[in-house]
Amino acid sequence: MSQHKPPASGRPASPCIKVCRPVGDTCLGCWRTLDEIARWSRMDDAEREAVWQRLDAQARKATEETAER
Repeated sequence: MSQHKPPASGRPASPCIKVCRPVGDTCLGCWRTLDEIARWSRMDDAEREAVWQRLDAQARKATEETAER
């Protein structure tokens, strides 16, 4: 089995936080789609970075919405 080294970006090897709660097509633990989770080990660095960027944007939006309340 191959081990993935952490990307040069300094990000963790995966967004997974080991709190899997699939609802619809999204895991409420890491907020990836089930397709992204299934494909993660086969994604290249650019594809993974695109997922990380979406997750970062989603987290910023949620933080802003919470602060507005």
